[in-house]
Amino acid sequence: MNASQFSVLALAIAAIALVLLVAFCIQSFQYRKRTEQTLETLRQQVASVSAQSKDVGHQVEEQQNRSLVQSKHIQQLQEEITGFNNQIREVKLQDPSMRMYQRAAELVKQGASLEEVMESCDIPRAEAELIVTIHKK
Repeated sequence: MNASQFSVLALAIAAIALVLLVAFCIQSFQYRKRTEQTLETLRQQVASVSAQSKDVGHQVEEQQNRSLVQSKHIQQLQEEITGFNNQIREVKLQDPSMRMYQRAAELVKQGASLEEVMESCDIPRAEAELIVTIHKK
């Protein structure tokens, strides 16, 4: 091999090496660009999920607050109902005629006949019939 052939061969090898280096740089650049795009997409998705998570957290907190307010209202209503029931019970116990009708209702529930209710409670037939109609099973 003479010097000119060696120079051509060296030049050819250098050219091939240069082409390979350029190809490697292009591939590396494209890979880096795809990696950056993927990372940016992932960042956007993480930001979106984070925002959605915060929204859900706020919705849960709001729902818990509503439930707490509703529980307080329900408790107040139950207390009022208990108070009303106590007042009704007191009124029934204070009114002698109401005791008579309560006794008549109890007799009907125990299976007493119309005549037995009228005699035991000393109430007219129409009222006894009404009580029997209302309280008979």
